[in-house]
Amino acid sequence: MQNDKGRQTTVRRLGTVCMALLVYLSFSAFALSQDGTIKGRITDKQTGEPLFGVTVIVEDIFYEEMTDENGEFIINDVPVGTYSVTTEHYSYEPVTQEGIVVKANETTELNLELESGSIGLSAAEIVVRINRESETALLLDQRKSIVASQSIGAQELSRKGVGDAENAVSKVSGVSKQDGVKNVFVRGLGDRYNATLLNGLPIPSEDPEYKNIALSFFGTDVIQNIGVNKVFSAGNTGDAAGAIIDITSKELFNSSTLGVDFSAGFNTNIKGVDFLKADGVNSFGFAKKDRPTAGKFDFVNRLDPSVAKLPINQSFKLSGGKKFRIGNNPLSFFVVASQSSDYSYSEEIVRNMNTAGIIYQDQTGKKYSENISQLILANLNYGFGNKNSIAYNFMMLHASDQYVGEYSGKHSEKHQDGDQDMGYLRRQQINDNLLMTHQLLTQWTLTNRLDLRINGSYNSIKGYEPDRRENYLSRKSDGTYGLTGSNRQKRFFSELQENNYNAQAIFDFKLNDVTESGRSKISVGYNAYLSDNDFEAVEYNFSAIPGAWSIDNIRLDELYNQQNYNQGLFSISEGSPNSYSVNKNIQSAFAEVTYQFSKRFSANAGLRFDHVDMDVEYDVPGRADKSNSIQKFYYLPSLNLKYDLNDKNALRLGVSKTYTLPQSKEISPYQYVNIGFASEGNPNLKPSDNYNFDLKWDFYLSNAELLSVGAFYKRIENPIGRVDKGNSAGLLTYDNISDFANVTGAEVELRKNIYNRELESGSQHKLSFGLNASVLYTDLLLKLENTPERSSGLEGAAPFIANSDLTYYYSNEKHNWTSSLVFNYFSDRIYTNGTLGFEDIIEEGVPTLDFVSSFSFNKKISLKFKASNILNPNFNLTRESSLTHEKIVLNQYKKGINLSLGVGLEL
Repeated sequence: MQNDKGRQTTVRRLGTVCMALLVYLSFSAFALSQDGTIKGRITDKQTGEPLFGVTVIVEDIFYEEMTDENGEFIINDVPVGTYSVTTEHYSYEPVTQEGIVVKANETTELNLELESGSIGLSAAEIVVRINRESETALLLDQRKSIVASQSIGAQELSRKGVGDAENAVSKVSGVSKQDGVKNVFVRGLGDRYNATLLNGLPIPSEDPEYKNIALSFFGTDVIQNIGVNKVFSAGNTGDAAGAIIDITSKELFNSSTLGVDFSAGFNTNIKGVDFLKADGVNSFGFAKKDRPTAGKFDFVNRLDPSVAKLPINQSFKLSGGKKFRIGNNPLSFFVVASQSSDYSYSEEIVRNMNTAGIIYQDQTGKKYSENISQLILANLNYGFGNKNSIAYNFMMLHASDQYVGEYSGKHSEKHQDGDQDMGYLRRQQINDNLLMTHQLLTQWTLTNRLDLRINGSYNSIKGYEPDRRENYLSRKSDGTYGLTGSNRQKRFFSELQENNYNAQAIFDFKLNDVTESGRSKISVGYNAYLSDNDFEAVEYNFSAIPGAWSIDNIRLDELYNQQNYNQGLFSISEGSPNSYSVNKNIQSAFAEVTYQFSKRFSANAGLRFDHVDMDVEYDVPGRADKSNSIQKFYYLPSLNLKYDLNDKNALRLGVSKTYTLPQSKEISPYQYVNIGFASEGNPNLKPSDNYNFDLKWDFYLSNAELLSVGAFYKRIENPIGRVDKGNSAGLLTYDNISDFANVTGAEVELRKNIYNRELESGSQHKLSFGLNASVLYTDLLLKLENTPERSSGLEGAAPFIANSDLTYYYSNEKHNWTSSLVFNYFSDRIYTNGTLGFEDIIEEGVPTLDFVSSFSFNKKISLKFKASNILNPNFNLTRESSLTHEKIVLNQYKKGINLSLGVGLEL
């Protein structure tokens, strides 16, 4: 309990600090005197579109500001005088306007048009700090890069109404989500085959079930852009095959900012429902974690849930920042603090069957879910000397997911003592996770040709599942219910703690080439990744109290309490603790050369060396073995080629080798129990070796428009998959399911303006369309013990994925209006590979449709409406009977439609 109080105290103190900074900003905005102002608008000369993230610098006094999403900037408090004003952007030619006169208490207007430039990315990175939030800027970045990549920025996230990184990434071609599974599938490859970075440094998972942190943690409040790198180079992490997802956090680029946002909404499924809420969580989502005293029934949480009042989705955000100067050196800080809560309700079907097609579990359920989260992001950035910089990033993410599930019906394994195997289950689960991240990012210009980047981070994760409550009741012949015996009354506690350390040093030495592009260089680097991961779980079982009750008014707290325990009406048995610890040490060195051979042809070639030392120790009842280890040396070559056919067309080729380590939980034989299945690790798992081939053609219709077509092939040796053990407990495990798997596919992306008009009045009308789609084929020969060999595919690989959006944008001097219709679809795909006579479990294809509209009344006030999951389709898991080939629905539910309305204020 003391630890829990300490965590809450820490969060409150951090919130107080953020509030103090925001209050300071609000007062300082009024305290500053105004000499004069320079304001204006910057647009793309070719398309007329406003340019976001252009740095506007007042020379001599070094005042600077960045353009907003409307291409507009305001530089206040400029001393009276005559100045030269220069623009800087990594994708556009700089423009200098001389003779700009600033008068006291007057505003000078400056409107400029920029042309796309040929400056190399490496050169641009040491000129100005780059704000990569706009769609146009990221597309130009993609256009210049040798290694094929895709990014989605804050501007596009806002336009599509995307609320977090998980939904953002799923808008990229070849990427899809699997409902009920955290994170995404990239080219058919799931969590274990992907890697997540924050500002280029690894970040751990908060959940023992997963390798990557849940992307839904990262709200768009903190995202500058997200890079999805499906093609690899030597400078990347080697433990990936699907994609490396790199989240760049927001920082301050303007002189100051202060904003407040609030939104409220609801899920249509909740209408008319008495929403049940598990006991043990406060209004901020912090859970009570105390375990009972030995020999006592002094659990701190009740067994009976309560009914929540006003289950309304809501979010609140404060953000602010300010830029200072120490001499001529800029110092800036930026803070975001947010709180959100979301409620959802679903009615579902849960079934399971044996190999003969006989259904032994057939239940209907009601699930009440609530998610509460807080976020604090702070960034401090200091530039000095000869283009050197030091940045410190701090992030705290707290997320609490809780649900109450009530399930009724047949379950011949759980309710063997019930009339016709009928019964009832109430399951209450809370997951309380806290991530603290500290990052130090530095960049040093040692000479005109030699740069050095030294970066490091420390991450700490605390993930709790405190007091999961499961109570089974079996139906009697008269329709009443009695408590089920055989350890069917239980409470469960688990705790995950991880400390994660990362160090990185990279030297970049610029080379001369025939084009003088500034892109040619040699990079040599070293990475160290150290983590210690400790997990412990314990279960408490209670004997069944005799009696008969109506299921509608059962009061479990009146049965299981200290008084009845003292009277001997029931007994408590504490199970043996389950635990595992994983220590991972990965030392890496790499060297790569990037060279511009001609104006049209460039290449990147490299070699990465990884030494992996992974030790696993576990203590699981019923197993004699206690440890396992993986020690491997990897040599990972890569080659990326780019050829510009002309100014608008480019071809890219990427070839690389990577590997995939099993997740911590996959190689520990700990068993995790869920409603319809249980999962168990396999200490005999081997890592996978991945061979990657990518070919891509990009046709840049304009600076903001693109047609892209790509093809890829992957050979995965010793692929890892989730498989069915085929027993009555519905047990799943993990195995190397084949000697190798082939993954082949093609992707297409289109971004096109249907029309784009700027009228003489200054207003702009634009209608744009976006589409990306992928086709995928995976093939492997399933080779598992006691299972006939047969052809199958990879878990989570959808043969077809499509994402599209239609957006209308209008702006004038006072107002902005954006409305988008966003559609996503994935086709049927394997959810679990069937074994021991079972067919594969299939997740059926799901279409989703969202609508989002935002309107800015002026520069200070905006309104946003969002309707998500408008089609409200069924989510289905199915499996065919091996004998009759009848399709059985194993799980089915609807999520409901989410509606929300938000207000934003710029102070």
